[in-house]
Amino acid sequence: MSNNSISTYKFKPFQFTILKKNHDPQQRPLARSGHRVVCNNAYLFSYGGFNPQTNDASLRNRMSSAMRELWKYCFDLGEWKIIKCQNVPQELASSSVTLSGNIIIIYGGTGVPFGAFCSNRMYLGNLANEYKENGMSFEELEVSGDVPLPLYGQGVVMDGKYIYSIGGTSGYEYEMDVHRFDLSTKKWELLHKSLGEGQEPEPRYRHEVIFYKGRIYIFGGGRGGARNIYYGFSKIHMFDLATRQWQFLPAKHDHRVPKPGYPNNRSCHSCVQCPENSNLVYICGGFDGFQSFKDVWRFDFDTLQWEKLTKCIMPRPVYFHSTAVTPSGRMCCYGGIVSDDDVDIRGGRSNDIASAWIIIPKLKVICWEAMVHYFKDQMFESSDEYLKKIGLPQEYYERIIEARRTF
Repeated sequence: MSNNSISTYKFKPFQFTILKKNHDPQQRPLARSGHRVVCNNAYLFSYGGFNPQTNDASLRNRMSSAMRELWKYCFDLGEWKIIKCQNVPQELASSSVTLSGNIIIIYGGTGVPFGAFCSNRMYLGNLANEYKENGMSFEELEVSGDVPLPLYGQGVVMDGKYIYSIGGTSGYEYEMDVHRFDLSTKKWELLHKSLGEGQEPEPRYRHEVIFYKGRIYIFGGGRGGARNIYYGFSKIHMFDLATRQWQFLPAKHDHRVPKPGYPNNRSCHSCVQCPENSNLVYICGGFDGFQSFKDVWRFDFDTLQWEKLTKCIMPRPVYFHSTAVTPSGRMCCYGGIVSDDDVDIRGGRSNDIASAWIIIPKLKVICWEAMVHYFKDQMFESSDEYLKKIGLPQEYYERIIEARRTF
């Protein structure tokens, strides 16, 4: 293989880049907000979303404001492909989406107009079935127990066989109950009923939740209407699963940056947990009613310390986006409502993937990134036999074979 590339590959951790996408707009997702993304090392998956309008007539024919679709992005090819699906849920905005192996799990959400109908249903889809003639199909689970109210914008996190759901809104009322779903028994359990007492967090939606060592932590969130409140980060609400009680933990500010030294109050931000060091979480973007954000902050559960990553800045302020992190440590922020500066709240939707490595991955991962940078076209055009002959590691050989089969 020869190298015809002019640019030089450089691995740049904690720096955002916009990932390549299909040249043909008809072959890539429309810009959107309110969607959800999940990923593995090879692919990013985007479910649902909302876009009220588009100026491109050729795209308008494809679009309804709520997008009943599932897309797949190949990191190696830099291309999107829509996945053929059956029985796609009606609730397409502010749902929760989780990936466990090949199983994609969808819970809650709302249709358009927001709050007109909400969901407490849970669906499973097997991504391995996308290769079948009729594509994959979503199956609604028959659940029992203390089923949560139909809501959207819940904080949802998965640990093992359990899925935890906290808070959310019907579009009119806000909740803060804590529920747990057992995937093995398909039964819901109410862990804590919110009564507005003690150290309970106020009801809210579009907050982010993270599971760490038997505890669930809440970051930000808000509530609309006349109050229009956005919650802060100087103290962190923590739900202890052992005691089934809430605690309020004082966080340590970052003294290296101007006050307050922790993220501004916000909602509609995103939060991911570091795959190598689960005590670390990263928060980016969001909205406080007046401005949107492009900053990135890191929080350490073990020390309760905030740190602003001053050199890791998103390309543009964004909110109602969705973020996922690969097992290798690449954080991918997709879509959302964007603006050209942090005070313009009249932004449109984005269909960019802004990517940043939040850890230094294994050397083989960096080497593969360089191989794709220099030799992507040659590798994807070569025969299976030739790919084996040049000695590609099995996992990367299989990634090329699978991508060539489906893209």
